[in-house]
Amino acid sequence: MKRIFILLLLASLCIADDAGKQFGGQTSSFTMEIGRNWQLLSIIDIAGNWQLLSAMALMISVILVAIAYVIGIGLEMPEMKAWAGTELVQIITNAIIVGLLIVTLVFIEMVVLAIVQGSGLNTAETAVCYGQGANAVGCLQGVTNAYLNSYIETAESNAKGILKDNMFAAGMVGRRIGLNCLTIFCAQMGNSITVGGQYILKSDMYMIIFDHYTNLIASMEAQKFFVNAIAFRMGPVIMALGVVARCFFPTRKLGGLLIAIAAGMMFFFPAMYIFDWVTLDNVLNGDKAGSNGAGSDCPDECKMTAPAAYVDADNKLNNTQEVYNQFNESDKALAQGLMNGTVPSAVATAGVYNGRVITSCYTPISATECPVACRELPYPSMPLCNNVSAGTPEKCAAVPAECKVIRTVKVVDPAQDSNCPADCKVVPPLRSNCDVDKDGNPDPEHKCVNSAPDCRMVIRGDDTWVPEKTCSNKFEGCKEIKKRCEDAQSCPGSEDAYQSCRYIVPQSGRCDDICAACPPECRITGSGAIVPDYCPAECTDCMDGCVVQWSALAALAGDAFADGKCSACEIYKRLTYSNLPDEYANGSCSYDNCPPQYRAVVPFQSCEMCTFTEERYVYNPPLNTQCNDICKPSDTTPVADPSAFTQIGDTGLVGLSPVQNIAKLMIPAYLLPLFNIMATIIFIKGLSDLLGGDIEIPGLSKVF
Repeated sequence: MKRIFILLLLASLCIADDAGKQFGGQTSSFTMEIGRNWQLLSIIDIAGNWQLLSAMALMISVILVAIAYVIGIGLEMPEMKAWAGTELVQIITNAIIVGLLIVTLVFIEMVVLAIVQGSGLNTAETAVCYGQGANAVGCLQGVTNAYLNSYIETAESNAKGILKDNMFAAGMVGRRIGLNCLTIFCAQMGNSITVGGQYILKSDMYMIIFDHYTNLIASMEAQKFFVNAIAFRMGPVIMALGVVARCFFPTRKLGGLLIAIAAGMMFFFPAMYIFDWVTLDNVLNGDKAGSNGAGSDCPDECKMTAPAAYVDADNKLNNTQEVYNQFNESDKALAQGLMNGTVPSAVATAGVYNGRVITSCYTPISATECPVACRELPYPSMPLCNNVSAGTPEKCAAVPAECKVIRTVKVVDPAQDSNCPADCKVVPPLRSNCDVDKDGNPDPEHKCVNSAPDCRMVIRGDDTWVPEKTCSNKFEGCKEIKKRCEDAQSCPGSEDAYQSCRYIVPQSGRCDDICAACPPECRITGSGAIVPDYCPAECTDCMDGCVVQWSALAALAGDAFADGKCSACEIYKRLTYSNLPDEYANGSCSYDNCPPQYRAVVPFQSCEMCTFTEERYVYNPPLNTQCNDICKPSDTTPVADPSAFTQIGDTGLVGLSPVQNIAKLMIPAYLLPLFNIMATIIFIKGLSDLLGGDIEIPGLSKVF
């Protein structure tokens, strides 16, 4: 034990002397050089390097304990020697704790780096994750800053827009129209009235919203200040103090508490923001965390992914392993080239496609400029896939159709498929290359492909109807919004989904308006249908969503005869509607003799029979659009921009858009920080107990 302490003391003094020479030079003593050259050290940098401070604290602890042990030997004080031996064990324990914290930090940094790479979050703050940034201590701090800056920039942008709107509203309030008569005949009377007095209510609303934005920005700036100036600056100092304090018995509990506080500030609290980023969009829009939906409840079409390569339209290779299986060992370089995009196509030398040409889907266009998440038809409406300024829609239009996914239903339920008539089904846009005009010719202006996806629709049988985007010209970007909707008119539409770039939607409205020339009792169609003699020929033009199929009536008739009901009522009279002829509800066809359950309901609203049809079967061809609800998606990475959830449209919020916009920011600005703080306090309390520390905060026990 004596030799160990003497060696530790000498080693500590040598390290100190070497440090003095490194910082102070080679010609003067350690003390003089440190005093003269202390300005060469950046105090902030030292404070930010908690590993260095912890090592220095351990070194100081070793020196103090070694000195105590030497004094105990020299003065023959067994108590001092025993104390030094006990404290040496605590120093070794502290070294283990610091080592575990370093390992934990490395693990957190690796996890955060993987999340950043998967999400594509490329900012100045996250550049540190790739060793290119100097504004953050590590990837954890960089991503935390990126997360907070994203919301701050969103709030500031919205606040500026509110100020512009308020200027317009205030200007309208001040506008007046006056009428004055300067002649003696009207006694020089005059009058003036306001033309925009109602805008004062909007002006007040904008000012209230702006006040909320200032509070939001202040809250998020305060969080950012705490993370950077307190957590990653004061945290290392507290960690070093805790390491030293824990080495000695009188301050051991305080030391354990300080280490727990430092770990909570430097690791756990910033990591909670990463947790918020990863889970916020999932919480607001459904559970996305979990497996890739390979369970038995997940339909086959939902398990499909964008292929890695293809032989033809019907033979695709879904992943890298399937591609490698098509080549011999000597030709693995070809497979690797197909996967990294350096080899556009190659002839298979093994596997089931031996001798056939395999084309890669990982060309530069499809792999980088058109993300995999966007290679799905109908074309996704997510902001990532509709970045016109980056040319993403054009690049995705250039990706071959064989490299895209169409989730058509693999196992069709005939009963569900027949519930909804053909005229009531939506024809989805399944054409891969929509970089064309209305006639299908190449469009150099790219109007269709750059148009707004929610504007690409047309009503079946009414080519004059087009969707419109409404916005006030005072809003920035209003003209661009309207233009993108107008450009959708140039998209080709077709009853063949694979040739259409627009949704073909059915007519909507009352059947009495759609089939105005056809009385309700005449709206029976199908092979062998019987209708009254006075029914006009125009009834044949009535859409299927407003008629009764004769086969449905015949099926009801079979049930009726089995039960002995409706036997005296003609089949074509077994209808239910509000204004049918009297004989349809009297005599042998009265509701007593022929109950409603044996009658067919004449549709009141078009396509009302499709209300209870599964959503996948309202498309032609049947298309599964609910895979995210039925199965858990394979992509569990967060959105690239943490504030992107504020731009989603259907969140269940109601009211004016300025109010909705600020309401969406309330969660990340107010609710989540409180959750982060509470979780951090729980972490500190638990870790402090584990390290032998003590925490006594009045009222804390009541919180838990």
